[in-house]
Amino acid sequence: MASRGSASRPNCQTATNKMCQFKLVLLGESAVGKSSLVLRFVKGQFHEFQESTIGAAFLTQTVSLDDTTVKFEIWDTAGQERYHSLAPMYYRGAQAAIVVYDITNLDSFARAKTWVKELQRQANPTIVIALSGNKADLASQRMVEFEEAQGYAEENGLLFMETSAKTAMNVNEVFLAIAKKLPKNEQQNPGGKSNVVPIDPTSQTSSSCCN
Repeated sequence: MASRGSASRPNCQTATNKMCQFKLVLLGESAVGKSSLVLRFVKGQFHEFQESTIGAAFLTQTVSLDDTTVKFEIWDTAGQERYHSLAPMYYRGAQAAIVVYDITNLDSFARAKTWVKELQRQANPTIVIALSGNKADLASQRMVEFEEAQGYAEENGLLFMETSAKTAMNVNEVFLAIAKKLPKNEQQNPGGKSNVVPIDPTSQTSSSCCN
């Protein structure tokens, strides 16, 4: 499994460390692999046949950046059209979003662009958006060229990576890139509410940054 950055995390529970907590939402058409990406990131697992998400699923995971631990509260939303009206409930107040498409499905890329426009129009104006071209392990069936997606991402100020939940390619890296781009102090956080809270060394669980 790929490194999640600062893999050894030797100072994770020191008193000088701080924790930043951020809400992250995954958006994209059904069957592009959103749930598989989250499962790979949070549990290091991949299931060939992943059941469709109903409404949304909630998971948490942390990444370590120097003296800061970033905790993601992840909302994995359903991609079916009938759940679209619920999406604002999940991306409202989110500091980060990953918009996912399937590199073998041109329609899913068009849908991803629609999600990006919606986020730019309705979400937090400072939201960090990453575009994930998933199923990179199926490159032989590619319908969306890397350069096209990269160009679109650059034009819209998005982070961009092609990923594979199956092989773990760039899965941890995309979350790490988001973590690096998010503000880590109260002054940079709009609304005046700080996301930085001290770590209680006694409260670390098996799913924490230090396992």
